[in-house]
Amino acid sequence: MPGSMRDRILAAAVSVMRERGVAHTTTKEIARVAGVAEGSIYNHFADKAELVAASMTEMAGGIRDALTRLSQRVGQNSVEDNLAEFAEAQILFFTDLLPITGPVLGDHDLRAWLRAGGPQTSHGEPAPAPVLGHAAVIAYLEAERDVGRLAAWARPPCLAALLIGACRQYAFVRLLTPPETITEVAGLPADPAEYARDVAHTVMAGHHARRARPR
Repeated sequence: MPGSMRDRILAAAVSVMRERGVAHTTTKEIARVAGVAEGSIYNHFADKAELVAASMTEMAGGIRDALTRLSQRVGQNSVEDNLAEFAEAQILFFTDLLPITGPVLGDHDLRAWLRAGGPQTSHGEPAPAPVLGHAAVIAYLEAERDVGRLAAWARPPCLAALLIGACRQYAFVRLLTPPETITEVAGLPADPAEYARDVAHTVMAGHHARRARPR
């Protein structure tokens, strides 16, 4: 566990959420894993919602870094290579996130709470939401379109949805399916890096194909 009590509590919260999901995470279990008194949690977090927000922010660190790298690659390498690198990070993120958020999607009250803004950070800001990552990919694609590396008629929101959706589906299948079945039945690579390259190529191939028949 990290050194400070706050870091220990946060690390324990992430661990418990990964094991049990958000809906079944309790402060009592977090305190047990962190090795602290349950009341100590409230010396560092106002309530469970703030702790969940901080934990989700911690878990999203890797994908935030990937989005930052993507935004800095405008005009560099190829768009396909940049999307492939991001797609691999997105698959790993969804592989981590889906088991945690799964129970939330089946709980009407929790789902409504998240749609209304969900947990707030200690600064009063909403915790990371799926739409924010989508918007960041759109911004990257729009920037590439502005410098002429995507066609003027390209639809960045749809391209982003295709890429992110394909990554989420692969993570979902990978969580529930043996690697050999992924290849034999679904016809997909068992290696996430290979799949990321393939899906980025497919997204861009569709974009290039449409160059020949713009509406």
